[in-house]
Amino acid sequence: MKVIKSILILLPVIPALLIAQTYQVGDIVDDYSFTDYTTGETVSLYELGEQGGVLVLEWFAWWCPFCANAAANVEEGIVEYYALRGGNPAGLPVRHIGLNVQGGARSQSDTFIARYGLETVMEDYNRDFFDLFSPNGGQPLFVIINAEANSPSAEQWEVLYTRLNYLGNEAPDISALMRPVIDGIEAGAPDATVETTFPGINNPTGNWYQSEWFGIFEGSNFPFISHMEFGYGYVESTSEPEVFYFYDTEWKWLFTSKGMYPFFYSFETDNWLIYSLGSMGEWFFDYNSMEWRNMPPGS
Repeated sequence: MKVIKSILILLPVIPALLIAQTYQVGDIVDDYSFTDYTTGETVSLYELGEQGGVLVLEWFAWWCPFCANAAANVEEGIVEYYALRGGNPAGLPVRHIGLNVQGGARSQSDTFIARYGLETVMEDYNRDFFDLFSPNGGQPLFVIINAEANSPSAEQWEVLYTRLNYLGNEAPDISALMRPVIDGIEAGAPDATVETTFPGINNPTGNWYQSEWFGIFEGSNFPFISHMEFGYGYVESTSEPEVFYFYDTEWKWLFTSKGMYPFFYSFETDNWLIYSLGSMGEWFFDYNSMEWRNMPPGS
């Protein structure tokens, strides 16, 4: 009897645990594999978003009146709207992806897809991906995901918006609710390269670069470098060219720029250092102790 009572007590907890496992706004979505409705090929979520921008996911069933209403609205208010404008205000692509939850009725699904201009459609017949956002059924479901890397607005693959646009929660203009979310995503900063960090460096010999002020280094694995004087290090670029953080194996994090060098700010010692040019990375003048050092105090 105690076992039965324990099971009965736990039963209400199980749905709550399942709901807790769904994605919420602000969560990062793991990659997921679909079957492409048109080609039958396997396509991953991350592949669908490999061009960056914003993904608008719309789950539908051909027989669902709520889906028909929403699909007509989204065709004009999202797909055509952003196509005419070349993307969102930041110029980012907005990709609409339909997810069909009804298998077996190919001709009816084809009619729905053609009527509402769905160009990219994935299969989700068992609602496996659907349930990660809304485990209680119903459709259409809308999810917006940021696919833009390095955006200041949101993490890549972050859930920005979800709505089960179903009976009792049907928005007559779902597009008007989604556009502010889509428009709020800014373009990501491109990954730093040797050329963007050190403008003017060109034509390396065997990936060896020579900066007019920072010296010679090998940069085939940039931002990891092998510097002729400092040895192995890591360059953390900033938004400004020739201004960066440098991780030195002895002095840890340093900060310098073309205008400061050979001065470095040391985060390890919380003070300024000046490098002795030509000392092969050995000697720094420590302004705290007012002496030359070849390693931080206490090392």
